[in-house]
Amino acid sequence: MNHYSNLIRKREIIMTKTNLKEVEKVAAELGTVENIARELKRVQSIKCRLKKQKGRATYETEMTEVIKQEQILKEARQLLDPKEKPVTQYEQADVDQLDYDETIKAIRSIQSKKTLSRWLTDVEGDNDEFRNACTIEAMLIARREMIKPVDENNVRKTEIQTIIDTIEESGELSQKQILELLKKLI
Repeated sequence: MNHYSNLIRKREIIMTKTNLKEVEKVAAELGTVENIARELKRVQSIKCRLKKQKGRATYETEMTEVIKQEQILKEARQLLDPKEKPVTQYEQADVDQLDYDETIKAIRSIQSKKTLSRWLTDVEGDNDEFRNACTIEAMLIARREMIKPVDENNVRKTEIQTIIDTIEESGELSQKQILELLKKLI
């Protein structure tokens, strides 16, 4: 157990010390999200095989290196394909930025979450996940009533916010990376 907790601690340290230049270098080398996904799968396979060999003398150093590579690849994937905030974590400010199509999609998503979380306890709807989903659904339905469908020639606020969040989370991005993210909006 102590050995496992040391590895988790090392992984947390690696995750906080990932070098942005390495991430940009890997993103540039691999080029596409598909290539990064293939490489990430390869590294995760190595990690899985290595987990079964805890008796090796070089286990800790090899595992640390594999975890570091995995984290760099995950951050490179995030750089090339920024993920939006999950609907289950929306607040009123997030809901206010949605356009009509995104609101409809979010309503379907949160209704699915409500259905899945309704019976997590013996009493129907008696859990925090369900209550949170109901609150978010009410905000989304109110938003849907206030807005109209979006024209194709307009840029969505949420797309701009996703790029802003990516820039803020990643620290100092190169001008080339920022331009690539902005060109996706056109």
